[in-house]
Amino acid sequence: MPIRILPDPLSLLRPVSKVQTITKTRPADTTTYAAGDVISESTSAGTVWTFPFSRTNGLGGILQDSALINSTAQTLKMDADLYLFDTTIASNLNDNAAFAPSDAEMKTLLTVITFLGGAGKVGSGNFSNEVTGLARVMQCASAQSSIFGVLVARNAYVPTSAEDVTIRLKIIQD
Repeated sequence: MPIRILPDPLSLLRPVSKVQTITKTRPADTTTYAAGDVISESTSAGTVWTFPFSRTNGLGGILQDSALINSTAQTLKMDADLYLFDTTIASNLNDNAAFAPSDAEMKTLLTVITFLGGAGKVGSGNFSNEVTGLARVMQCASAQSSIFGVLVARNAYVPTSAEDVTIRLKIIQD
């Protein structure tokens, strides 16, 4: 009879390093963002950025690093805040709308990551900005295994029509 090797039952308890990547394509316009405006994929049906974060509902992990990548390299680089929540929010998330979460929504805020354009790197027609050493311990809501983000402009950024914005989160899942 052949010998069967069963998976280690403790493997589910060991942390796993993951990189979660989400890309959104902005609307086909060049409307300047004001500080405090949502950067989203639609002017009429914007949505949160949903990042798988934990292997099990209600658990969490450690956010190590984050990167924001633009498919264009504008002269004035995007400064932005990524608000991360443990619950999806219902505020107006349309592109170029003022970010105005309710008090109840802000009570689900886990952290805010700030990307400053001047600290980024210009590539061949694109731009990246990395924030390292975050070490933020975060827990998902009890019925969730994801965290939810809203990207908000910090400066008067003039976008390129239909540019791609990518966010990458490097996490250690519990």
